[in-house]
Amino acid sequence: MDNKTEVTAEDMSLVEKCDYETKLAVTAWVMKNIVKHAEEGGSFRYLIYTRLGFNPDAYVTLYEAGGMTISNEFDLQLKDHLIEIVKENNYEKMKPHLGLCDEPSCYNEISCGWPTLDGGYRNTCGTHYVKDASKA
Repeated sequence: MDNKTEVTAEDMSLVEKCDYETKLAVTAWVMKNIVKHAEEGGSFRYLIYTRLGFNPDAYVTLYEAGGMTISNEFDLQLKDHLIEIVKENNYEKMKPHLGLCDEPSCYNEISCGWPTLDGGYRNTCGTHYVKDASKA
């Protein structure tokens, strides 16, 4: 893939030629390094050169394959920060978008759900779960 700017069908056929164990090991290694990058931070270049061990000639190929998008999406504290804002300002309408309990004034994550008698559906934390749906 010297000086290529995109992943081609030929490149994909190289992957298909790998046995299952090799694909699994490589994919697990890549995922482990991407998660480490998400946790510790760093630029796209740091991800591909330092963590994944590629040379500069790989930049465009990995960029075109979506590597920059993956690298830019990492903000593991964003959801926690948004939850704090929603909680501080009592923005009940935002709770479903963040996966939070639908019980008023509860900001725990959803862990349960069930249909209600009126044809709706509840999404709550374990504390607000109603075991007997006839009471919902």
